[in-house]
Amino acid sequence: MSTDAHRRASRTAGVLVLGKVLATLAEMVLPLLIVRLLGKADVGALMALMLIYNTLAPIVSTGVPQAVMYNLPGRSPAERAAVTRHIVRLMIGLGGVAAVILAALGLWGTQAVEAFSPESGVTDLSPLLVLALFPLGDVPARMLTNLLVIEERPRGAAGYGLLRSLGMSVCTLVPIAMGGDAWSVATWLAVFGLAQLALVFGYVNRIYAGVARQPSPVDYGTLIRFGLPLGMTSMVAVLNKFFDRFAILLYFGGTQYPEYEMGAWQIPIITTIPYMIGTAIAPQMVEAFQAERPREALSLWRASIDKTSLLVVPFALVFVVAAEEAVELLFTADYLAAAPVLRWYSILSLGRVASYGEVIVAAGRPKYVLQAAVLSFASNVVLSVPLLFWLGFIGPAMGTALAFIPCAIFYCWCIARASGLRITETFPLLSYLRILAVGLTGVALAVGFKLSFDGSAAMMMATEAAILLVTFAVVGTLTRTIGTEDWRYLRNWLRLRLGG
Repeated sequence: MSTDAHRRASRTAGVLVLGKVLATLAEMVLPLLIVRLLGKADVGALMALMLIYNTLAPIVSTGVPQAVMYNLPGRSPAERAAVTRHIVRLMIGLGGVAAVILAALGLWGTQAVEAFSPESGVTDLSPLLVLALFPLGDVPARMLTNLLVIEERPRGAAGYGLLRSLGMSVCTLVPIAMGGDAWSVATWLAVFGLAQLALVFGYVNRIYAGVARQPSPVDYGTLIRFGLPLGMTSMVAVLNKFFDRFAILLYFGGTQYPEYEMGAWQIPIITTIPYMIGTAIAPQMVEAFQAERPREALSLWRASIDKTSLLVVPFALVFVVAAEEAVELLFTADYLAAAPVLRWYSILSLGRVASYGEVIVAAGRPKYVLQAAVLSFASNVVLSVPLLFWLGFIGPAMGTALAFIPCAIFYCWCIARASGLRITETFPLLSYLRILAVGLTGVALAVGFKLSFDGSAAMMMATEAAILLVTFAVVGTLTRTIGTEDWRYLRNWLRLRLGG
C-alpha cells in the first residue's frame, strides 16, 4: 500500500473517529439527563422502545449500506450516481418494511410481552405506532456514512453522525423536559426521521450534481444477493448484541432493566472507534484485494489495530477499575447495581480493537462474516442463559464478554481463509498483548489507590483515571510501545489536523 494511501486512510480515520467521539458525547448526555428527569419505570419503558427499534432497523437494512463500500469504488461518477440512487430507493422500501413491523408491535406487542412475562406488563409498546414513521427516513440514511467516505467527504460523514446523535438527543429530551411521555418522544422522532430522508436526497443530489443520468450497472437482485448474507449477519449480530438486554427485560421485568441498560450504555464510547477506522480503511482494502495484494490489505488493517489499541485499551481499563465511581457519577447512586455490568462490558471492550468483518467483506467473502456471527450468537446464548439462572443479574453481561473469545479466534481463521494467508498473519497478537501488559501496570497502581483511599465519586474516578493513563503513557513511552509517530498523530488529531 502506498504512502499516499496510508495518509488518506489516516486522515479519513481521524476525521471519522473525531466525529464519532463528538456524536457519542452527545449520546452520553441523553441517559445522564433521562435518569434525572424520569423515574426508573419510565426510563425502562422508553429504553424498551429504543431497544426494539435499534434491534429491528439493522436487521431490515439487509446489509445494503455495506454494498455501497463494495459496489462504488473503481466506477465512473455516472455509474456511482446510478448505483447510489438504486440503493437509496431500495433502502426506502426497506424502511417501509420496518414501519409495518413497528406498527404491528405497537398494536399487539404489549399483550404478547405480558403473556410471556407478567412482571414486565408496565412496559407499554403502543407508542411504536407513531415511531413507525421514523425508519422511513432513518433506514435510508444509514448508507450516508459509507457513501460520503467513498466520495472522499469524511467531514460530511462525521458531520452527519454528529447531526443524527444531536437530533436523537433533542427529540428525546425536549418533549420529556416539557412534561411529555413516550408518545411525545415517538412523535418528535417520527418528524426527525422524515427530515433525514430529505437530507439523503439533498446529499445525493449535491454529490452528483451535473453528472449525467444512466441506468444502474448493478440491479436490485445483485444488491440483494450481496447484501443478504450481510443482512443475515446483521440480524445475528444485532440479536447477539442485544440478547442480554432482552433476557434481562423479560426475566426481571421493567424494574431492573434500566439499571442493566445504564451499565451497558457506556461501551459505545470505546467500541465505536475500531468500527469507524474499519469503515475508513475499507476502500483501500477493497482495492488491494481486487488487485490480488492481500498482504497489503492486512498490513493496513494490522497497523490500524496497533493504533486503535493504544486508545481503546487504557480507556477501557479505566472503566474496569472505576466502574462503581463511573456509575454513581454518571447515573446517580440509585443505579449502582449497574457497576458490575459496566465492568464486564469494559472487559469485553478490551478485545474490540478491530473491525474484523470489514476485512472479510473487503475480500469479497461476506458469508464468512455470517458464520462468525452465528458462532458468536450461539456462544452468547450457551454461556449467558445458564449464567442468568446461576448468577442472576450479572450473568448475561459475563456471558457476553466470555463469548467474544471464541468468536475473535474464528474471525481470524476466516480472515486467513479469505486472504489466503496464515492465521498468524492476521491479528497482531504479540503487539496487542504488549499494549495490554503496559495497561495492566497502571491498573495495579489504580486498584491500590482505590482500595486505600475513600472520597467522592468524582475525585476517586479522576484520580484512578489519571494514575492509570499517566502510567500507561510513561511506561508505554519508555518501553517504546508508544512511539514518536503515535504521539504526533494524537497531537495532530487533538488539534483537528487529521492528516497525520
